[in-house]
Amino acid sequence: MRTALSILTVLSVLAFPAYANTIETDSDITAATVYSGRATITRTAIVNVPAGAHEIQLTGLPIGLFPDSLRVEGTGNAAVTLGALSHKLVNSADLVIPREKEINDQIKVLQDRQLIIGAEMTALAKQKEFYDSLMAKASERTREEIADFNLKPDQWASAAKTVTDGYGEAEKNTILKQIELADIEQQIVKLRQDLDQIRTGGKQTYTVSLPVEAARGANLTLELSYQMGNAGWRPVYDARLNTKTGKLELVQYGAVSQRTGEDWTDIALTLSTARPHRGASLPDLSAMWVNIAQHAMREMKAMSRQSFSAGAAMEMAAPAALMDEAESDMATAPQPARMIAAQIDTGGFTAEYKIVGPSDVLADGTESKLLVGSFDTDSVLEIHVKPQVSADAYLATKTMLKGEAPILPGTVSLFRDGAYVGQSSLPLLRPGKDTALYFGIDDQVEVTRNTLKDEGGETGLLGRDNNKERQVITGINNLRSAPVKLVVQETVPVSKDEKIEAKILPDATTPGYEKDTDNIKGLLTWRSELPAKTKTDIKLGWTVSWPKDTQIIGLPN
Repeated sequence: MRTALSILTVLSVLAFPAYANTIETDSDITAATVYSGRATITRTAIVNVPAGAHEIQLTGLPIGLFPDSLRVEGTGNAAVTLGALSHKLVNSADLVIPREKEINDQIKVLQDRQLIIGAEMTALAKQKEFYDSLMAKASERTREEIADFNLKPDQWASAAKTVTDGYGEAEKNTILKQIELADIEQQIVKLRQDLDQIRTGGKQTYTVSLPVEAARGANLTLELSYQMGNAGWRPVYDARLNTKTGKLELVQYGAVSQRTGEDWTDIALTLSTARPHRGASLPDLSAMWVNIAQHAMREMKAMSRQSFSAGAAMEMAAPAALMDEAESDMATAPQPARMIAAQIDTGGFTAEYKIVGPSDVLADGTESKLLVGSFDTDSVLEIHVKPQVSADAYLATKTMLKGEAPILPGTVSLFRDGAYVGQSSLPLLRPGKDTALYFGIDDQVEVTRNTLKDEGGETGLLGRDNNKERQVITGINNLRSAPVKLVVQETVPVSKDEKIEAKILPDATTPGYEKDTDNIKGLLTWRSELPAKTKTDIKLGWTVSWPKDTQIIGLPN
């Protein structure tokens, strides 16, 4: 045993250099790349490394970092060799998150001040009690001197003024202390609210150790990176439409938030559409068994009976104490909490957006809205009418994205001629594909809708079929002083059974429509240009028939 120990000792000396000293250093967050549910943090430390072998320790790193993601790079003004990173947990008696500790300390100072004010108010109360006793004794003595004809008014007046002034000063100071206490209580409430937004209760940090060896003294700049959860971003947009020129300005922002425990101040910020938490490999495939349903049911029942018998035998053989212990472990075993992060569907597209200039993102979860950039589009103004669902005409833009990169889905704030009209959801915009964005009701286009015919009955030989026929007309009046591009959409019944027959009535329907628009069965679309101060009518007629002794569903009222 002694020989083996000596050999291990010699090997350890040969494998690892003897460090001349340990260099502890702090680091600052200088950059972050934010994904949809996590972030890669980069910290920078500048270290003066003497010649020889040393160990650099970067202290105070957050407990929430993923140790497997730790990476380090370095540059210096002399040749320096970097060894392998190692990390360890360090326990502290106090809170380790700087902002959390700062707020906690502020609350403690205010609470200590409350105790001091309480003591001062107790002293003032005793002082007032003393003045009360003086006035009571003075009143008694005054009655005695009046009875003996020894009253000295000047002396008693002076004494009374002294007591009254002292009592009044004590009362005033008491009120001032009460006001100060109320103000301190408000400050404590606010600080506790701020603390609740960032509270971690953490009293542990990581220390990362890095062996280095320098041929000569060098100034070494280290960049340590790691990933953390509780951070993410989502795209948001402003769509600004000028109805006079028809120009659409589309501006993208990144709404970034994080609760990593540390504020990001003056950092280089990058927003990425990559999702590293999704995993890098595919799961294994298993055999795909096909069986007759009845056979499979018999096999499942047989397996169930075997499992039950085996389980019953094991339960009889197991000591009761062990069973109780197992049940207790199952009941008390901690279960990991699932955190649902925002998902950004990019359709297979990955991009990075580097935010211009230094950025600040607080650790309290507040969203920071940062400008990403604007996008060029080709847009055409249209008036969309869907008379089945609304008697209003809506202003829309048929927008085609220029460039090569698509725009991610997100919330879009809509502005028409500088006025905010509401919010909507922007789908994934791909270059070269038209997308409609709506900008509210256009009051200068009037829509009316009337039902010309709505009848049901029996048709066919000897009345063997049921029948439903409907004819409607939509009037559209362009009150503008300029022509508009008009898009009218209606749906007609579509049969899902060969016994049901649905037909469009050509004589009762305005021609020129597009059928099954966007591959939606029964969606009809009329596209036209409506001149200024002009009215047009769109007619639609359809009929549905089905066997007499059956009922159908899906027809509009």
